[in-house]
Amino acid sequence: MANIEDLPDEVLEFILTLLSPYQDLHDCLLVCKRWRRCVHNVVKSRRINLNKCISKFNVKWTCLTAPENNPTISKRYSHAAAVHGNVMYIFGGCTCSMTTFNDLWKFDLSTREWKRPLATGTYPSPKACSSLVYYNNQLVLYGGWSYPPSYPLYQSWHLFDELHIYDINKNHWKSITTGYPPPPVAGHSVSIIDKWMIVFGGLAKNDSFLEGEKTNDVWRLDLEDWIWNKPEIDGKKPESRFGQTQVILDNKNIFIIGGSGGSNANYGDAWVLNMSNDVWKWIPVEIRGKVNKPGNLWSNQGCKVGDKIVVLHKVLTDTAFPMNISRSSPGYRGNTANNSARIDLANRQPDLDENINGRRGSLRVPNRDNAAGNNRNTHSPSAPFADVEREKRDHGVRMNDRRFQQDMFRKAKDADKKNKNYLGLYVLDLKHVLDDKPYVTWLTPKTFNKGPEETILYTLVQGNSEIIMFGGIQNDTSSIDKLNNEISNSIYIISATDRII
Repeated sequence: MANIEDLPDEVLEFILTLLSPYQDLHDCLLVCKRWRRCVHNVVKSRRINLNKCISKFNVKWTCLTAPENNPTISKRYSHAAAVHGNVMYIFGGCTCSMTTFNDLWKFDLSTREWKRPLATGTYPSPKACSSLVYYNNQLVLYGGWSYPPSYPLYQSWHLFDELHIYDINKNHWKSITTGYPPPPVAGHSVSIIDKWMIVFGGLAKNDSFLEGEKTNDVWRLDLEDWIWNKPEIDGKKPESRFGQTQVILDNKNIFIIGGSGGSNANYGDAWVLNMSNDVWKWIPVEIRGKVNKPGNLWSNQGCKVGDKIVVLHKVLTDTAFPMNISRSSPGYRGNTANNSARIDLANRQPDLDENINGRRGSLRVPNRDNAAGNNRNTHSPSAPFADVEREKRDHGVRMNDRRFQQDMFRKAKDADKKNKNYLGLYVLDLKHVLDDKPYVTWLTPKTFNKGPEETILYTLVQGNSEIIMFGGIQNDTSSIDKLNNEISNSIYIISATDRII
């Protein structure tokens, strides 16, 4: 009798690609030597396929929205995120009322479920715009920002220089006291290289500027001894900024791009920080293909995948491409926009011109005189013919009203579709970033496979052969009310398109 072991390796590997790229695929390593070899091939091919799909701008979007009955993280933006193993960690963030969180959530990438660990120890302050990175079974949380409380009045917003570590195995928060720390900072960028945490830029605050000021300082933290130092840097430096994208090229080079210097000062330049010698050096990088770059690089976080950086921004086309939404996930709950529309209809105010029994108008108590006149008319020989004519006129009025309503609804729906912006991929090629004359290239889009509605201040991190986007503010540019921005707690998975054999 035939069984799965009789299948050729190509077919077995295709079956394994249908599994979750996390715990399920890892468990298959333990079956036998043949399965172990096939799993390694699947992991390699998935990574290659994702890079190819990113280069071709042809990816699959999968929306994950937690069911209402399950524990779910609150909607937020400007939070911090980190991925380790099968788990994505989320800390802090803001609400629509500018309230900040200090909660830590973990999203199991295998089961697609949220869990909130009830940790012990010294919790961080509620804040947003902080940084969260993984190091040696610990999460390192640094900096952040919070809006002032309503009382006392006229307080300025608060910047933090707090440093906390979260022990994953012990489920414990610990506050770290360091000597000679940098000024309080938020909106900075960090990278972990060996035992060092490299911090660049942000919105800083010290005695000389009470309200906070952009900075281009570089600081280095020893994650073993918890000692800060400010390395010496020679030559020209990038402009002071916050909200930039920072990625690791190798153990001696860090790449940054974008950021904001304040109102009407959004940067699109690129730099490499070379740390080969005792004196570090900033190297400017030429950018090619600028016509293909996104319009905003400070509120749209980038994610490094292979030798490319992926940035999400609104697509510059009116061509409609449907978003691939997976309904097979256990965490899927359908379209929240339709649900909110139903809620709005249920909660709307009563319409004085309600549609009753297919006729426009409302039921009124009949006037006695009119009622008497109507009774008299019923005894007239011409009354039946008058009723027929009246019914014809009423039917014509109803049909005209119905056509008018359908036409108005169709026009409103078309206008809504036309005015909405959707996220799409923008890809920066880093192949030549470490050349003698370094340059990077914004690739020309080959297709516009659109994702969710335009969102900013989200997090974008890399998982196993997929990119994970969480949270943010959905901009509704078609709304008259500019404050009508919807904060999200949805997860979108960007992965390679399905293949067949």
